[in-house]
Amino acid sequence: MFDYQGCKCPVCQQPFAESDDIVVCPDCGAPYHRSCYQKNAGCLFADRHAPGFEWKPAPGECPAAEAPQAPGAAPDTPEIACAACGAMNPVGGLFCETCGAPLHKGAPRYDPTSAERSPAAYGPASAPPADPFQMDAVPPEFRVRPDEEIDGIPARDWAAYLGKNAAYYLLNFKRISATGRKMSLCFSAFLFGPLYFFYRKMWVPALAYLAMDAVSYLPVFLNLMIYAGNPLVTGLSAQAISALSMAGSVLYCVLKFLSGSFAIWLYKNTAAKRIRAALSAGPASGPALAKAGGTSTVALVLGVVFEFVVMYAAIAFAVWPILGTLVGQAGTLV
Repeated sequence: MFDYQGCKCPVCQQPFAESDDIVVCPDCGAPYHRSCYQKNAGCLFADRHAPGFEWKPAPGECPAAEAPQAPGAAPDTPEIACAACGAMNPVGGLFCETCGAPLHKGAPRYDPTSAERSPAAYGPASAPPADPFQMDAVPPEFRVRPDEEIDGIPARDWAAYLGKNAAYYLLNFKRISATGRKMSLCFSAFLFGPLYFFYRKMWVPALAYLAMDAVSYLPVFLNLMIYAGNPLVTGLSAQAISALSMAGSVLYCVLKFLSGSFAIWLYKNTAAKRIRAALSAGPASGPALAKAGGTSTVALVLGVVFEFVVMYAAIAFAVWPILGTLVGQAGTLV
């Protein structure tokens, strides 16, 4: 296995120690401290990534790596493990040569001379979790090759943008492009609605879903206002409330159906526009596409907070006569 001990991290310029957590750029092979790689949002040499470019240490910088091998010894070739099928691949590869799944950055490197071919992590960090979608279980004719184009965009660019579960989305995107069918079941979008769109950075669908969802709950708030004696609903008949409640229920079911059936198609169109925009601005490296796409836990949390704030504010507005009475009673007791 390639020994980076003594080499300098390109970001912090500190030599690697045996206990350091080291990751390797899958494009050029440059080693980094994991924290430095994340802080820099990718490889420091991203603008130089091109066929033929390979990171090499300065002469004398990595004595352990430059030490002569014993006669007859196999050459040290750093490799990474495919998270989907476990096969070993060259560290500079983007996709698994066995199953075609995207190779995760920072995946555990393996010693090609090992007889057991078991993981040998080059640092204290453990291996990333296996991809839930197993590409090796998919028939070869349905797999997505790295150089295959979907809607005119190479699969490697799709994978760089998609991030988590890229293999799952690539298979669905390929099917949608080949068949023209827009419907594709997405349980995450069906169960979590706007939160799924926030997580996948689809801002317009997320906000549109929230607005329509609020409309579907309008009859519930009208019933609360009637119960609380809110003067704003004085004269509203029971028949009107019943009709609005039925319409709200139908709208809620329609939203669930549409989001669960067309979320992947909508995600494909949104991702394609952003990838093309990034590519038209110049050669987009993997980190740049990953930053534009991927997932956002912050947006997910903010979406949850926003939903709760709006919901409780609407409830408070609906029952404000009761709240006002309770506050007045509390004031007299004090």
